[in-house]
Parts: sequence; structure tokens; C-alpha cells
Amino acid sequence: MAALTNSRNTPELADGGRIRFINVEANTTIFLGAMVAINANGNAVPAAATTTTANALKVIGRADYVVNGIPAQNAVNNPGAAGAIQIGVRKGVFMYAQDNSITAASVGSPCFALDDNNVTATDRASGASVQQYAVAGEVIAIDASGEVWVDFGHQSARAA
Repeated sequence: MAALTNSRNTPELADGGRIRFINVEANTTIFLGAMVAINANGNAVPAAATTTTANALKVIGRADYVVNGIPAQNAVNNPGAAGAIQIGVRKGVFMYAQDNSITAASVGSPCFALDDNNVTATDRASGASVQQYAVAGEVIAIDASGEVWVDFGHQSARAA
């Protein structure tokens, strides 16, 4: 496409794109509040680690609610075909548990999803040859409880 030669109406995504509706992978359950990732098929799955191959998941936010199901319920697509239901996934800053590797010095740095409820400061286990954990987001703060405030709006910038 060519550069503009006139003004144009540039639409804005509702709510600034803070919430997206994503098809849930076949035979998958995503619990409300979980870290949600997109798999290689473009479907929503719970964030998870891999062990033998590079982690291809992309964490996109927190499971918010189900579409085509009962609101404020877990996304249970099991059994179910990919895309049979959708889940609302919200970007924002949310608090998650951690493995005690994240400290005050980690603020402003990326953290990585160990699973759908825990983050860590590194992208792989000690001695692993491939990245096992997907980027969750940016560490914003450490709560007095030891849990971590994660900004899900900065994954792609922090993944490099």
C-alpha cells in the first residue's frame, strides 16, 4: 500500500485492545485468572513450560471470561473441537506467584511463565539448552506477599 495522500479514518480497537477473544484449543481447560498463551495453531491454552523443544507459546494476558459459554466460568473445552468456545483474555497488570527468583532488582525486567500461575526470572531451567518458558511480561513490583505484579502489555518488547 502507498503512503497517505489524504486524511483517513483510522479505527481504534474497543477498550484499547485490553481484552481479546481467542478460540480455545481442543480438549483444553483454562481456569479464570490463569495466564493465557497462544499456541502455534493460534488457539488459547494455559501458559506452560516445555522440556525438549523451544517454547513457542506467546503469553497474552489473564483469563477473564468465557464467550459462548456461561460468563465468569472456567473455559472448559474438553471434550471439544478447537474454536468451539472462546475466552476473553485481558491485558493489564496482574499479580502472580513466583519461584523466589524475582527480586526488587528484577523490576523493569521480563519474567517468564513457569505455568499458568507462576513466573520466574529466567527463560529456562539450569542446564537447559532451549528456552522452556514463554515471556509473561514486565515485572512492575514485588508485593509484600512475595508475589509479582506482571504487566502483560510488554511481552513482545521484552522478548528480544
